Amino acid sequence: MKSLIIFLLVLLIPFSNHALTENGEKELQFSSEEFISYWDSVSPKFNKLRNKLEKDYKKFDKSEKFLKMVFYRSQLHLLYDYYQYSTVEELIESGKFDCVSGSFLMAAFLDFYGFDYQIIETSHHVFLLVELDKQQIILESTDSFNGFISDKNEVASYLAEFKSDAKNNTLYLHPDQRAINSLINPSIYRTIDLKELKGLEYFNKAIYYNNQKNLKNAFEEITKAESYYASERILTLKRLIQTQLSLAVNY
Repeated sequence: MKSLIIFLLVLLIPFSNHALTENGEKELQFSSEEFISYWDSVSPKFNKLRNKLEKDYKKFDKSEKFLKMVFYRSQLHLLYDYYQYSTVEELIESGKFDCVSGSFLMAAFLDFYGFDYQIIETSHHVFLLVELDKQQIILESTDSFNGFISDKNEVASYLAEFKSDAKNNTLYLHPDQRAINSLINPSIYRTIDLKELKGLEYFNKAIYYNNQKNLKNAFEEITKAESYYASERILTLKRLIQTQLSLAVNY
């Protein structure tokens, strides 16, 4: 998710509750079974992957060997082309993926097969951390060759790098500056769920449209993002887009 937010950082303008369009979507329930069933019905490539993993699970059960099958078969059958801001729908349809959509695919399988796992959101990246037999295993979807990390020292080194990035201290910043900093220079290392991961996907799309100066679509995407995951940087981006829209109308 490394990207520059290419827009003018103007003063945050307060908005009333009825300013612009507020999100009216209903609360969505997320189910890995429903995702997998739907993908199975629309994508022959996913169907092939799913069938192979079913056979693998019967053979290896809930084991490190099966985790390897989830990782490497996903890379082989679906994760073809790294493309920033790709959605999971684009992944299923064309093989384009980024850390968010790639992690979403693998997390759906981990959830479906009952693994103990975490989706880790960091400042500019997302990856999966699995707990198996008192062992930690990392699934790094954007690295098809070295992204399955099970060595204890390599796992510790990988995690330490991301945790160190999340130690930037914003305590003494003005509240508005902290909000801006949370978007431009975030300090994040936390566990999220599938629904919140979907929110990050919409957040990325909002950034994409904003960088294209398509504020209408950017606002639509960031509003969707908020309905899934009302994190600080998502709320901050929404306010900035609202400000730009307001300035554009009154220009």
